[in-house]
This record gives sequence, structure tokens and C-alpha cells, in this order.
Amino acid sequence: MRSGSGHSLISSIFATCKLTNLLTIFLLAACILISGSAFAQSTTEGAIGGTVVDARDAVVPNASVVVHNTGTNAEQKATTDSSGYFRVTGLQPASYSVTVTAAGFAGYKAEPVIVQVGRVTELTPKLGVAGTTQQVEVTGEAPQVNTTSPDFAPTLNLVAIQNLPINGGRWSNFVLLTPGVNNNLSGFGLVSFRGVSALLNNNTVDGADNNQAFFSEERGRTRAGYSTAKVAVQEFQVNTSDYSAEYGRAAGGVVNTVTKSGTNQFHGDAYFLDRDSAWSSTNPFTTLTTQTSPGVFTTKPN
Repeated sequence: MRSGSGHSLISSIFATCKLTNLLTIFLLAACILISGSAFAQSTTEGAIGGTVVDARDAVVPNASVVVHNTGTNAEQKATTDSSGYFRVTGLQPASYSVTVTAAGFAGYKAEPVIVQVGRVTELTPKLGVAGTTQQVEVTGEAPQVNTTSPDFAPTLNLVAIQNLPINGGRWSNFVLLTPGVNNNLSGFGLVSFRGVSALLNNNTVDGADNNQAFFSEERGRTRAGYSTAKVAVQEFQVNTSDYSAEYGRAAGGVVNTVTKSGTNQFHGDAYFLDRDSAWSSTNPFTTLTTQTSPGVFTTKPN
């Protein structure tokens, strides 16, 4: 009896230790995957990555990659791995040039390469034989189909923010250009993502909280945005669904905004906004009737 109990106790301890070891291995693997994913993504920055190949589409390991910010002259360097792949992270949304060199191959340069917030700009540098040079002009247009992540998060860049017409100068109203985003019809100007309550969204500027504490909605609500002026916005990303856990705090959508970081050249914007009704055109279908004298009423366009 005692022998059987001892055998059962030993078996139970062995099974518990085995389960603990498996759980430890699983948690360690999960931590490695999560840390790798977090290193590759950022809510305020972007990245450039790709595979370097030769003229026969064979991968080129140990190639030197230099990513140069054309506005600030900041540079980051990387080396391709055994599969010819490289990725440079921590890049501010801006225009870059990418130079690739390798022993026995001609140099390669691509510009302008546009980096967007929360995105990896993919390149496939193809190196020619030594003695020749190759320069590729990249259009900088974002791909129509996202093949690098499962989320649906279109980005509105600086060109769209500066040139698209908007009523009131509130730049965040451009989220309505994203499919699945609508006014919540409450009369307060809030937006709903996929039919979810307008109070369940998250809004960030440069990674910092931009939500009202009471209503859990964007600061300023229906008034002009007072936390960040439109001229200060570089671009913003509209995460509508399947976004990663690094954003969080939302059952609806996440509006992720980054501001302009500046360049080596001194520049700025001066603007003046005045919406006086006296400057507006007359609507002939809108009239106003007033009494001009006792018993006399005059109707004029309003």
C-alpha cells in the first residue's frame, strides 16, 4: 500500500515537472515572438526592409545597406543576413534614400523611398555586375494591397492633409475617407468605426494620449482641434480592424497621428482663418423678410 502510494506520488511529481517545463518553454517562445514583433513595429515610426538579390535573383548576404533621411541627413546602417534580407527600424515618417553595396557588385541607390507611420516599406534591390552603377527612382506611392500585416490601416499623408478641402480645419475629420467609418448621427460630429460606439475609439498624437478623460473621445470633440494644429501634422494612420495589441484601448478604431519632425532647413507656415459671413456668397434661395416701415415688409436674399 505504501509502495503504491509512493509510486503514484513520484509519477505525479514527474508529470508536474514535465508540464512545468513545457509551460516554461511555451512562455519563452511566446516572449521571443512578442519581442520580435514589438521590435519590428512602432506606433510613431516606420521601417524599410527587403531582400537584396543579384542579376540572377540569387540572394546577396553580407551586403551593406545605408538608409539616409534626405531632410535631416540622419543615417542608419544595416547588413543583410544569410538570406539577403535586411530591415531598418525606428525611422521617422519622411523621404529617404537607400544605398546598397556589396563586394563584386555594382552599387544600388533608390530614392525617394517614403516611410509611413506603422508601416514597413518593402524594397527588392537588384545588384548588377561590378563596374556599372544603378539608380532607381521610386514613386513613393503606398501599395494598394497590404501584404505585410493583417490589419486594415490606411494612412493619410501630408499631401492629402494639406490639399483636401475640410470644413473647420479639423484634420481628424479626414478619417471619414476610410471605408467603414461614418458619422454616428448624434449631431455631435463623432465618428463610428464598423458601427461600434463613437465613445470606444482611441486617439494618439506621437504616441501620447489624445483622448478626453470623461467621454473617452478625441480632445476638442466637435470643436476645432486644440491639441494639435493641422499644419503641425505629418500624417496619421486610421486603424479600423485587426490592429496589433500595441495600439489597444479601443473596441472601435485607433487614429494614430505623428507630427512633423523638422529638417535641416529653416521653414515654417503662417496662416489666418476667418469665416465671416460677410465674405460668403449670397444664396438666392434663402431669403429674409423684415419690416422696413409700419405695414411694409421687404424680402431680400439672406
